[in-house]
Amino acid sequence: MKIEANGISIGYDLEGPLDAPVVTMSHSLAANRDMWWPQMDALRPNYRVLRYDTRGHGESSATDGPY
Repeated sequence: MKIEANGISIGYDLEGPLDAPVVTMSHSLAANRDMWWPQMDALRPNYRVLRYDTRGHGESSATDGPY
């Protein structure tokens, strides 16, 4: 899924029971939200898991530089 705001597109996945506690997974530099796949089978049954791509990674757009 993607959300668009202020000209930025952020890719994310939100999985698990609607009434479960939320766990947010933030990836490291030069990675994307797919790095959390190995943990999903253990977390998904009991938690609502939010995984997202930070700006410029995976399916999220990058902001204009200079950097």
